[in-house]
Amino acid sequence: MESHRRGDLTEQIVITELKKRDISVSTPVGDNERYDLVLETPDGGLLRAQVKTGRLKEGVVRFKGVSQHTNSSGHVYKQYGDDVDCFLVHCDETGETYLVDSGEVGTSMHLRVDPPTQKTNQINWAGDYRLDQQWPPSNHNRREAAVSAAIGALESVGGSVYVDPTKEDSRNLLFVDTDGETHQIGVETGWIVNGRVRFTPSESAEYHLIYCEDLGDLLSVHSDEFNESISFRVDNKGTRNTRSNPAGEYTFENNWPPEVVGSSPTDQTPELTQFISRLEEGQMAYDRVECDGEKTATVYCEESTFRVRVEPAWIEEGLLRFNANGNDAEYYSFKNHEKEEWYLVSDDSFESSISLRIEPPEKEDSRINFSENYLLENLRPI
Repeated sequence: MESHRRGDLTEQIVITELKKRDISVSTPVGDNERYDLVLETPDGGLLRAQVKTGRLKEGVVRFKGVSQHTNSSGHVYKQYGDDVDCFLVHCDETGETYLVDSGEVGTSMHLRVDPPTQKTNQINWAGDYRLDQQWPPSNHNRREAAVSAAIGALESVGGSVYVDPTKEDSRNLLFVDTDGETHQIGVETGWIVNGRVRFTPSESAEYHLIYCEDLGDLLSVHSDEFNESISFRVDNKGTRNTRSNPAGEYTFENNWPPEVVGSSPTDQTPELTQFISRLEEGQMAYDRVECDGEKTATVYCEESTFRVRVEPAWIEEGLLRFNANGNDAEYYSFKNHEKEEWYLVSDDSFESSISLRIEPPEKEDSRINFSENYLLENLRPI
């Protein structure tokens, strides 16, 4: 079935599931909004929902947290960010509809149905996100709480706070400090996922104030601290020597006005930064990772230590290809941007180059390297 038809069918299934539960649901007029549905909560609040099709693979329901459109340069992906409040995900294989707050979703999310082969406490169990479990949502008013906490904190240090008149969203603030300098403040809601506080940053803010009710604190960070995203460690498990970003260093009282806290020993490429974020999402068990180059990092696991070189990849004739430059790393890692999947390839599995097949071949060949055999989450280097 074509993807747009699949999407339309999923949306109708989700609407039916909502109506079965007497949940008031509306659809926007036209195609200009990034959300698909508007839900009314029992207390009269409104939630903007994006509908996604979940696919069950290897015991995990997977869905993307990005939209896709195509231009002259190819596929372009964009996170939904503040444009939606939650995701409604229906999976045909499980017959379930799941409700996930947008603050918990990055570029993608996995909801585990079957027990993992390796024990870990970093699991988003699908059963916990079933619509019947999540409705009515208890956290839809957290955004208002975040704004109140941010305004209170800013007023406590002097100066004046205003709602940014150039933004429709009331969570964008202007702060005029005691020196008369004006700063754009993005107020965000933070969520603890896998031992880290995560949030979706505003696109044009100079400073970000992140209110995390679960942590009971307000964090502040300068926009120069990160490229596309940043998270803050709230426990010691998996702490790294670099880029650990302990939440305590970013609390409002410890980091106002926000400064760039620490720095990486090298300027990392976007691919390396994304790879580290993928590790943090629990895609592979590890103890810590140390960056030792713009493209390379050393990963420490309980049973082994290895160097990874992260390279950009592209799709050509049904194959995923990348440049394998000579270096002393034991592994290469790269991403399929169309599927939001990461792969790990040992350098001794090829000579000068290797490609992974992501589309069925015309003829069977025992020499074919199928991409699913190299998925990052399925490998544990030794």
